[in-house]
Amino acid sequence: MAIKKRIYICCGTGIATSTVIARKLNEVLKQYKITADVSQCKLTEVVSRVRAVKPDLVISATQIPGGIGDVPVLLGRAFLTGVNKQQLIADVVAILEK
Repeated sequence: MAIKKRIYICCGTGIATSTVIARKLNEVLKQYKITADVSQCKLTEVVSRVRAVKPDLVISATQIPGGIGDVPVLLGRAFLTGVNKQQLIADVVAILEK
């Protein structure tokens, strides 16, 4: 049985943009048969959430100030714009299939 991955998606409010990114990400996860717990949060909450429960990946709508240690972070803008979307998908899959 595959190990369930943990992914945090963050944006300014933790609502609108992260919801769009989460929807697109869930399509990718389904396509590649990757089991994951995807949760959304505000950009201001992501550092404390990572400290509390370390995820396998963080996808952010914008740069995360200060950094979050050794957790991989990808910018999710490609899920919004479509520009470089295939590269983002490849990066997500490569990180989660480790």
